[in-house]
Amino acid sequence: MTNAALKKVLIEGYSDPECTDNLMGSIEAVINPATYSRNFGVRYIASQELGASAETQRYGSMESSGFVMDLIVDGTGVIPIKKGLTVDKYIEDLQKVVYQYKGTIHKPNYLKIIWGERRFIGVCEKLEIRYTLFNPDGTALRANIKLTLLETEDFQTKVKKAKKSSSDLTHVLTVKSGDNLPLMAYRIYSDSSYYLEVAKANGLKSFLAIKPGDQIYFPPIKK
Repeated sequence: MTNAALKKVLIEGYSDPECTDNLMGSIEAVINPATYSRNFGVRYIASQELGASAETQRYGSMESSGFVMDLIVDGTGVIPIKKGLTVDKYIEDLQKVVYQYKGTIHKPNYLKIIWGERRFIGVCEKLEIRYTLFNPDGTALRANIKLTLLETEDFQTKVKKAKKSSSDLTHVLTVKSGDNLPLMAYRIYSDSSYYLEVAKANGLKSFLAIKPGDQIYFPPIKK
């Protein structure tokens, strides 16, 4: 029997949602997590009938899956770490990869989690740090880190999946100066009233929340 080589969890940050080009930074776990969790959700819309004894739940959409991983960084010397690396420095480096706003791309990085054959691509929803051990001078010796990600999928992959599951045409358009969502919906569907479905498919809180250069996904819509 051969012993498998130890592989540390690797977190890579990218500027592109495919996480294939433009690597912005990476960091390894000091200690691999004992567990991690995945969560999946379905959003339903409750009916609003007056006087009804119970609500009817209508399907709304599939929610992005989640990924939660707990990490420990230890600077006591019990676990070997790189020379000169402290708990505070590790957390600072981690924040640069997973959480820090990047002015060049106007958002935090897209993230790829790699652990052996496992892969997860997403964005950081929350980064929680709990310090549990300190030196007498107050510097941190140990911390627990909880990283919560939301799965993300690039537009081109969504288009490919949509084309496989529907005969309706799917588009990804780039917003130009003077464009608005109802106008763009009319160009695609010959009906501007579909702008609300387009806004929902793109996760827009308002149909006005678009600007030149944005890529807008127009899903297949059965008329």
